[in-house]
Parts: sequence; C-alpha cells; structure tokens
Amino acid sequence: MKPMSTFALSALAGAALLALSGLAHAATDVQANVEIDNTLTSGSALSSNDSTGLGQGGRVEVNIGSKSGDGTYVAGRGTLITNKNGTASTDDMWVQIGNASGDVKLGRFEAADLFPLINDTMVGHAGTVYAANSLRGRAGSGAFQAAGTIVLSSSASLEINLIDATKAEMSTSSPNTFLQNVGYNAKGARAVLSLGSGPLSARIGLENGVYKDTGAGANKVQGTGLTVSYDAGSFKLTGNYAKGLQDKSSNNNQTSTALSVGVGGFGAGYVSAVNDQAGGDIKVNTAYVAYTMPLFGVKGAFVTPAYSTSTVKDSVLATSNNLNSVRVRVHYDF
Repeated sequence: MKPMSTFALSALAGAALLALSGLAHAATDVQANVEIDNTLTSGSALSSNDSTGLGQGGRVEVNIGSKSGDGTYVAGRGTLITNKNGTASTDDMWVQIGNASGDVKLGRFEAADLFPLINDTMVGHAGTVYAANSLRGRAGSGAFQAAGTIVLSSSASLEINLIDATKAEMSTSSPNTFLQNVGYNAKGARAVLSLGSGPLSARIGLENGVYKDTGAGANKVQGTGLTVSYDAGSFKLTGNYAKGLQDKSSNNNQTSTALSVGVGGFGAGYVSAVNDQAGGDIKVNTAYVAYTMPLFGVKGAFVTPAYSTSTVKDSVLATSNNLNSVRVRVHYDF
C-alpha cells in the first residue's frame, strides 16, 4: 500500500476535526470553501521571484470557530488550508478572551489592516510598496503574537499588537509587507485606533520594531498608516496613506498612497509608492480592476476576472520594469 500524500492526510484530519467539533460543541460554526486562481503574467518585477506565463493555484479552506460565555466570553478559531500543490498549512489559529470593555487575542492572526484595497483579487506590484502592515501578524509557526483591544466608546477602539518572530521567519505569504525575504526576522509593537460612525470609518496606526537578516545587524522598521472609508453598502470608497522607514542606516524612506472604489461586485484601485533612498528614488505605480459575479446562479459560487498592471522606475539605476497580470478566480462555498 502506497503512503498517503500530505493532501490526503490533511483532508482526513480536517474531516475528523469537523466530525469531532460537531459532537463536542453544538454551537461550533463550520465553514469551508474552495478557490482556484488561473493567472497569466507578463513582464518582470524588480527584485522579485514572480514567474511569467500561465499558471494555476488554489486551495481548500476550512474554518472552525466558536464563542461562548455571558458577559465575559471565550472565542476561538482555526483555519486549515490544503493547497493545490499538496501541502497543508494553518492560516488563522487563535483564542480570544473578552467582554464589552475589550479583549485579548493570542495565537496566529492578522491585526487591523492599515492599507486595505477593495476587491484586491489580483494586485501585482512591480516593486516594493510599504503599507504599514509589516508587523501585522501571521508570522512563522514559532512566533509569539498577542493583541489587546480596548473599547473606548461605541465608535472608537484601540488595538495594541505585539509580535516576536526572532525565533521564526516572518511569513512569506503575508500581503502588503516588505518583510518578504526568507531569513528576515522581526519583533516590535503596533497600535491602531479605529473610528466609525455610520458609513464613515477610519483607522490610524503606527508600528515600531526591528528586523534582521541572517548574518547581518538589526535594522529599524518604523511607520505610520491611515485609511479612511465610506461604505454605503453597494458603494464603497477607500483611501490609504502609509509612510515608513525600512532601514535607518541608509535612510530608506517609503511613502505609499492608494484609492480604491467598489460598486456592487466591481472593484478598482490605484496605488502609488515612492522609495526615497540615498542617491535617488524608486517609483511604483499600480492599477487594478476586478469584477465578482455569481456563477450560473448557484448559491455560494462566484467567478472573478481581474487585471493588474504595474510599473517601477529606478532613477539610480536608470531602469524600468513592467508587470502585467490577468487572473480568473473561481470560488465556491461548500
């Protein structure tokens, strides 16, 4: 008998977990979906491993969560991912304790997003774009992460996120981060103030920490971010701003701005970033568009065609690169 593949083992583990959760806790919420991305890419990204040509990726996602308690509650969530290439991984895995005044969350998760993009099915940057999300979370398996949220009023809350990934590499899959190279470890703190009233909402935050490459000294990561959104249901408009210092020794300052709009299933956005360093700058401009529509009217089934185009210009090296991508995503909720 041949040994089972990683995919088969993870699928069996997920099925067993689902069965046990149903028996152990009647209030357990179980959700699952499958997503397939068909992507055609041309051009090249600056300092990137992005490949060109036609490719296909995908994953099955199983979410299990529950929340219990009166007054003070305990909540937990786990997300099992089985990828198209046969590997398995954990996305979210956390426990949360809280009440009406605030909460504490421990485990693997993403803190508040300071640079959200509407319907960002395919957004390929040809160069680095700082988004004030470098210490947001979902670090390596051995990393420590904790976040505390204080409810200031019915329309305001403050989140403090702590992370120490010095014993584990930062995730290479986290979006909107320049800490993407294997070998970078980071630790630091991140604070985000969230405000909301009716259709208007805003988040303002800052992050401060250090990261280091294997065999190199520690470097500063400091940044601030602001996002403002107007959400009227079928229409949504979001603006983002981020400014950060990646490497204090070389005075590598990065500034990014973005504007995105959503109307129904349609989403589009534009991102502009400047990496101002000694001797010149690197400019990145990215535009994208995507449209999510029902698939044959089947409940939980959607298809999203998307297009992204990006240009990076390096004034020091006098080089220019373009990255263009077309993606068709098929999504189905079980």
